[in-house]
Amino acid sequence: MSAIGGHRAGYPAAPVPPRAGTVLVDEHTGLQQVRIVRHPVFGGQLFLDGDLQISESDTAYGIAMISPLLGLDRLQRVAILGGGDGGVLWELLRTLEPLGQLPRELTMVEIDARVIELCRVHLPATCGEAFSHPAANVVIGDAFAWIAQARDLDAVVYDLTMDPVREGQPRDAFVAEIVALMARALRPGGVLSMQCCGHGRADPDDRAERARLLPLIRRTVDAHFTDRCEQDVLVPSYRDLWTFLSARKPG
Repeated sequence: MSAIGGHRAGYPAAPVPPRAGTVLVDEHTGLQQVRIVRHPVFGGQLFLDGDLQISESDTAYGIAMISPLLGLDRLQRVAILGGGDGGVLWELLRTLEPLGQLPRELTMVEIDARVIELCRVHLPATCGEAFSHPAANVVIGDAFAWIAQARDLDAVVYDLTMDPVREGQPRDAFVAEIVALMARALRPGGVLSMQCCGHGRADPDDRAERARLLPLIRRTVDAHFTDRCEQDVLVPSYRDLWTFLSARKPG
């Protein structure tokens, strides 16, 4: 898997901080190897198949993912694809609930139930009360299959890999397929929010990969969406800037 290609499944192989933490969990779920570490600076950290996914320090990630949704006039049906650590779901819940604007349908689709269970125990600062919140519908299943059947959504938050999920599928074909599926699932005027890639400030290989991946994402999104907007956010435990992208379905 690419070191830069996709959060939640093959994410940045961030350099291990000088003070590595205490290992709390190291097990194979049947789908992937899960390792959770308690780091003295970044708090609980989730690794999947050896790649850092998120740390309790990284609230900036969830804020960046949900902020494009907050300007929508109608936010009643929202889907989060991936995000088994619960960070994006919790950020959306705790932002909208005090405003009295919780979506009528808020669905998070995650393939690995064990990741949810472990994060609930060991990363409470990330997931908060997301998994027990009455407004949250957590679906255990294939997010790609789920979004292929969805329609008339107000917003989709893509918190999954940028690497192909089927063996032999080129990355450009994978990105084209998933972006088209999300566009079809959204109502006219609906919003897509997604993570893209890091800057690779300390890694020439990551910078080279970014130079290939980000233009691909931009071209693919522009084929289906308008008003593309990008933000670069420092995610503490990645020790890198990360690019987030949002766009609106025409109509």
